[in-house]
Amino acid sequence: MEELVRSIQKQIRIKKVACWAGIILFGLCTLVGVAAQEWLLTILSLGITVLSAYALRLLRGMTRFTSEYQPGKGHWYYRLTVQQKLRYLTWAQWVVGISIALMFFVFHARLTSFVITILCILTIQFSIKKRIKNHQEPDAAELVEFVRLGIISPDEQAIGVYKDFVHLTHTFRGTQIIIVTDKRLISVFIEEQGRALKTEMLLSGINKVRAIGTGFQGRGLLLSVSNRDHNELHVHMVGQSIFFSPEQFVSSLLQALDGALKSSPYQMKETFPTYQQLKISLHPSDQGVLHKPTTA
Repeated sequence: MEELVRSIQKQIRIKKVACWAGIILFGLCTLVGVAAQEWLLTILSLGITVLSAYALRLLRGMTRFTSEYQPGKGHWYYRLTVQQKLRYLTWAQWVVGISIALMFFVFHARLTSFVITILCILTIQFSIKKRIKNHQEPDAAELVEFVRLGIISPDEQAIGVYKDFVHLTHTFRGTQIIIVTDKRLISVFIEEQGRALKTEMLLSGINKVRAIGTGFQGRGLLLSVSNRDHNELHVHMVGQSIFFSPEQFVSSLLQALDGALKSSPYQMKETFPTYQQLKISLHPSDQGVLHKPTTA
């Protein structure tokens, strides 16, 4: 996971350099257009300059944790409702589509750029938007199973669930379950059939949150959280299933985190540990914890 984090951070730095190059290059083109009274060139160059600046703003802070998390503030996209997210993505599709069409037909941009942009629009339409609409809320029967396996406590209320699979019998190495309750953020990483590594972090201790788009055109999501003891938890939600949306899970996490931080400030003495890792079994005949916590 640490290697994945470093790789994504490197990609973010490359994108930031590309954004700065876009600002400088098309900013100069805007000035040239004004000087030559080429208004079409001016408008297009100015538009791309603004888009590059906007993209740079979105990338700010993604390579490292920055300011502390403030309940109810920041991460505006993930705080949108389902319909608001869909409208935002539709507007993004139109802006990208119109921009590349003008660049292709007016400035004769390369066909490769045009094809990549079309694929980006189709990915948003048939992958990202589809999974946001189809995202499944925690299933009651499955939550009972999570309690039976010792993943969550009977006293907790599940706020959101993300999975890489439909049923526990369909798991294999590398798949995972991520659950946010009213008290904890829990990650269960399948190491082998019937065996998993469970990492949990107390919500009231979390003070930093970061979400970075990964994969083709941001289809996946790398979620990173840190607490006041400087423990970090990184979760990579691949985003291949149309039934479990990383975007909606992050929305659930922010909702639960806001509630936990507003209702009970961070304390060292809690029902659950602030952070720990332990081995668990997902096999019906071998329930519960296999080993003692490896990290506390």
